[in-house]
Parts: sequence; structure tokens; C-alpha cells
Amino acid sequence: MKKRILASIVCVSMISWAQNLTTLAEKSGWLKTGRAEETEALCKGFAKKYPKRVRCKSYGETPEGRTLWYMNIRDASVKSSAPTVWIQAGIHAGEIDGKDAVFSLMKNVFEKKITPDPFTGLKVIFVPIVNLDGHERFGKWNRPNQIGPDEMGWRVTAQNYNMNRDFAKVDTSEMRDLNKLWNEHDPILSLDLHVTDGAHFQPEVGIITTPTENQGTGALHAAGTKYETELMQKLHYRGRQALPFYPSFLDDDKPTSGFARSVSPPRFANGYWYVRNRIGVLVESHSWKDYATRIKVHYDTVLSSLEIAQKYGADWTKQAREIDRQPLAGKKIDVAFKHTKKFKTIDFGGYKFSIAKSKISGGDVIRYFTDQPETWKVPFYEELAPTVSVTAPEKGYFIPASEMETIKAKLDMHGIKYEKWTQPLPDIVNVFRATKTQLSAGSFEGHQTMTLEGEWAQEKSEFPKTVFFVPIRQPNALIAVHLLEPLAPDSFVFWGLFNRFFEIKEYMEDYVAEDVAKKMLEDKTIEAEFNEKLKDDSFAKDPNKRFRFFYQKHSSWDTHYNRYPIMKL
Repeated sequence: MKKRILASIVCVSMISWAQNLTTLAEKSGWLKTGRAEETEALCKGFAKKYPKRVRCKSYGETPEGRTLWYMNIRDASVKSSAPTVWIQAGIHAGEIDGKDAVFSLMKNVFEKKITPDPFTGLKVIFVPIVNLDGHERFGKWNRPNQIGPDEMGWRVTAQNYNMNRDFAKVDTSEMRDLNKLWNEHDPILSLDLHVTDGAHFQPEVGIITTPTENQGTGALHAAGTKYETELMQKLHYRGRQALPFYPSFLDDDKPTSGFARSVSPPRFANGYWYVRNRIGVLVESHSWKDYATRIKVHYDTVLSSLEIAQKYGADWTKQAREIDRQPLAGKKIDVAFKHTKKFKTIDFGGYKFSIAKSKISGGDVIRYFTDQPETWKVPFYEELAPTVSVTAPEKGYFIPASEMETIKAKLDMHGIKYEKWTQPLPDIVNVFRATKTQLSAGSFEGHQTMTLEGEWAQEKSEFPKTVFFVPIRQPNALIAVHLLEPLAPDSFVFWGLFNRFFEIKEYMEDYVAEDVAKKMLEDKTIEAEFNEKLKDDSFAKDPNKRFRFFYQKHSSWDTHYNRYPIMKL
């Protein structure tokens, strides 16, 4: 009986939400946010009340068995070729402003409180809670560096994954489902709604657009710059204090160190959407603004973005699809960036602050006086330069069948095309050999990551019985390069999927090596080389390095050690 009563109460509550389409956030005066059942009820409620404008659909299920919902928003007359805008909230479920902001925007638009209609001529996909299991780990103080709501969800998933580090490696089922949905709708403009951590300052939001002309040239970079420029103008007109960069000090807790532009690698949403040849936008409202202000910031950012998409979305979509068709074969690809030393001094709205020695930690601690606004003059490093560049293959990548088990599902999730190779195999291929490897000291997102030094070089081919081939001439060539080039910051190598190929598997006993070395020293060339190496103290004093010198020249040495298993043609 108690279970029936509880079920009835939940049912009545959901019907009530569905009927008036008002969020708990709005009802509470923007102090609270609703739970998962409210989002489901609103999704279904909007679809029921506005069936020609909204569809409410499921796109998957979480590890804890919750249904993942999204909303397809459009006007009845929209063409199938219309540009698509993607809006997602709650990938960090404690940063949930975007969910309540977009529901509020939808309600106001459909009740004709906003004209003209910002959804007209667009197809909009709205995912209100990406990290749903994390959202339901509800509590106070889940975000200690943030004002409101009273209670909120948790940053990571039930499996303790940070989903906004998972776009490239795709470990989570939630990300697999999300990427599948994104692939189906192919949005030209995608927004990821967040809240910052960090210092106290006056600006309300930082918006990071990828790509822009700070990062490179081309139609998509120009489109990103146009979007960023017009968005800043619109937000200023709407009374918002917005920044076109992430407001994180270059040196923690040192406001005078200034700020810099950066480029997100594809583990992050906006970085991933860029390597899929689309425009990605990270929206970060300022955590020390109250919840009502932050909701209004996201509201205005989404509204302004839709208006810009109405204006340029169709042209940008055509340009992006043309980029999909442009060959990357043999081209240099910049895969990582850092700001240069060039800067300009900007006026930045901050607050008076002091720095003192902490009696708790013993280190310096900063204190802000938020009742005393002031203008900081700080450096802004806007110019970017590539720090890692790779060369795309002329034809594609060979993957041994033995390694497809490791990466096949991930290639499929990114829409990367491949085929079983049935033609005669080439005699010469490009092989990557590492000259230096470094494993991370600890775990990062459940992986022991690896960074390499080394280079590709032509070698006589050694192919296994069965190989697969990833052609470079395909729409998703750029993400393929980022995943398959071992030096790229979010490559499969970086995430530790191939660590075993950089481990010594066979060895020579010291007493065996002693005899082998004596015999090898009869070769005057080897003797001269060994004597030259002995001039280096670090070599001379290390028995292992001395034995390794001979072992590496012996026929028993494993020629596959430090050799990346994927080859280039």
C-alpha cells in the first residue's frame, strides 16, 4: 500500500509539472533545481502540449538503469536540410544551470513571450542531463566553489568517470549513446553548458569557441570567429559581462599573471566537435554568481547562439560538409597548441584582494573583497602556436587484426570507416618507433597514460596474416588522425591502449650477456662505439645500460620493442 501511495504521489507530481511546464528552479525563485523525474516530466510535457514543435525521445540508459532523454525542437515548417544546433547540459551534473535555463527559454518562446521565435528555421537537439546518474547523487556542498542551487548533482558518473574527458576515448556507455545521437543529427553548432571553478571576478561567463582564427585559417575557423564576435556583441547588448576565453589565471591565485587563449584537445566536448569539422562551444558561467544570475547568463547565451545560427547556420553547414570532402592526405595537421609569449594588456573587472600566509596550510592564501570592485590591468596572451604537429598518411593506416579487438568499437563510435585489406600488401610502409617513453605516475580517468618521443620512418613491411585499413579519404579523417597518430594528445597511445608494445618482454641473463659482450667486442667497430659510450658517466656507471648496449645489437633483441603496431601507407 505504501508503495502504491508513493507511486501515486510521484505520478501526480509529474503530471503537475507537465501541465504548467514550470521548473522547480523558477518556482523556488531560482534557488533550487529539480530531480531526474522533473526532467522526464518536462520533456514529455512539452511534447504533449506542443506536439508540432517538440519531440521527447530516449537515446539510451545509464549504468544504473535510468533512461536518458533528449528533446528534438523545431517548427512545423522547418526543412529537413535546415541547420542543426546541439545544446547539452549537466555533463558535470553539479553544474546544472543550463538545464533550467533552456527549459525556461522554451517555455517563454512557446508562450510567445519572446519574438521573433529563435527556433524558427532550425533543428535543435537539447540534452538536459548528460550525466544522469551523477545528477541523482544529489546533495548540498557537491560544488563547494559555487553558489547554488541549494542541492545539486555530482561531477562524475556512477562509475566515477568524468564524461567531459571521454569524448575521444569513449569509455562510458553514456558517451557511446551521446556520440551516436550526435552523429545521427550532425549539428553545425554544438554548445556544452558548464560552470567555472576559480577566482572571484566581475565577468559572468567565459565562452570558448573552437575553432577560431586564433587557431588557424580556413572556412570553419572564420565561421568560429564570426560566431564568437557576434555572440560577444549580443551578450553585451543583453547586459551580460562575457569573455571570449576561459577566465583561469595563468598562475593559480595570482591575478596579475593574466589570462590566455587555449585549444581543447578532443577529450573535451568543444575540442571533439572541432575535429569532427563542426563548431564547438564551451560555455562557463561564473561559479560565484548566484544561481539566478547564472541561469540568466545561460539563457541569454543560448538565445543569442540560436539567433546567430538562424543567420549563418545554413552557410556554415554547407562549408563544413565541403570540408568533410577535402582530402587530408599527406598534409601537416596541428594537434596541440599553446599561447605564445606575445600579449596585450587588458582591463579586467576584478575585486580588491590580499595575499597572506595561511596558518592552516603554511602557504600563501588569497582573499577577495567582493564589495570593493576594481579594474585589473593584466596580460592577455591571445596568440596561439602549434606545439605538436603530425603528418596525415598519403593513403591510410594499417591496423593488425589482433589490435582491432582493442579499438574497433571506438572507431565505430566515431564513424571512422575501415575495411579488411584484400589487395596485395606493399613492400615498404611507414613505421613509428619510440625513442623515449614516459608512463604517468598515477591513474588518469582509469588509464595509465603514455607520452612518447620518436618518429615515423620507411621500413620493409612485416604484416600479420590479417590487417585492416583506415583510408584517409573519408569525412572523419581528422578524428582518425587524432586517435591513430601516437604523438597526438588524445591518441589511443596516450590513453594507454598500446602500452604493452613499449614493454620489454624477453631478456638476456647477465651471465649470458657477459659472454655475448666479450665475443661482440672482437668486432673493432663495436669496440670503438662502446669505448666512446663509456665517456658518458651515466652510461659507464650503469650496468644495465652497458649490457643493453650489446643486447640491442644481438640477433636475440626484440625488434618489435618500442614499435607502434599501426603502420602508415
